[in-house]
Amino acid sequence: MKKRKVIKYFLGSGLVVIIAVLILFANKWRNDKLFGRITVKGNITLSSEELLNAAGLKSDSLINIEDLNLVFIQDRISKHPEIKKAYVSKEPPDELIIEIVEKRPIAIVNTGAELYLVDEEAELFSFRNYEKLFDLPVINGLTHQVPAIYKRNDDISEELLLAVNILKQVYSKGKFLQNQISEINFSDSEKVIIYSNDKSVPFYFPKYKNQLAAHNIAKDITAKDIIFRVNIFKKFIEEEYLKNLSRKYEYVDIRYSNQVVAKFN
Repeated sequence: MKKRKVIKYFLGSGLVVIIAVLILFANKWRNDKLFGRITVKGNITLSSEELLNAAGLKSDSLINIEDLNLVFIQDRISKHPEIKKAYVSKEPPDELIIEIVEKRPIAIVNTGAELYLVDEEAELFSFRNYEKLFDLPVINGLTHQVPAIYKRNDDISEELLLAVNILKQVYSKGKFLQNQISEINFSDSEKVIIYSNDKSVPFYFPKYKNQLAAHNIAKDITAKDIIFRVNIFKKFIEEEYLKNLSRKYEYVDIRYSNQVVAKFN
């Protein structure tokens, strides 16, 4: 009788061990099949939560590997108006990585009816984060409506490209010069008016009528002239304007090749 009890005991214990091992392997298989950790990289102004919402995911999501469609998730994220590029990848054993490149606005475009942001490639996009409005110059006075801007094939495209290229040159000189500009205005048919942040002094830039190559401005002679004018603007700000803050300027005209004309009130 004792031998039977011992045999039954060992059989019972062996069965428990086998079941425990099976459960262990089943859990391991389940864990290997699921992603339980999502990492977001590259976001600067957009929150991780906003990006996960764009992807249709939650931070505590458990995603089955076999059901995971990286291209689909990537496409969802790329449709966010403030994202330029998105990359989604798997990192074994259980991590999903979302890496993005945000659009970098350099100005606000005021169409009269709506506000847009514009980046260094003259691409317009809407925005949700209103904090981005701070410290950005405004582009005003454009002569066509927004749909024409998106086509990038007429006068409005030339105006927008001109504003963007002026700002790119200004930004290349550093944050100090960037902070001197509050607005770029195209309402005047003869000149581009750039208003300073301090006292809203108008600086007159050439409008380059019929000289801009809308899609090749970087290769056009106009690009060199923009660099020349921005350098004059910088020099005048540093050597005249900031050293004579008590002066009341009516305007500063830097459209000439060999002189700066400043009129005082």
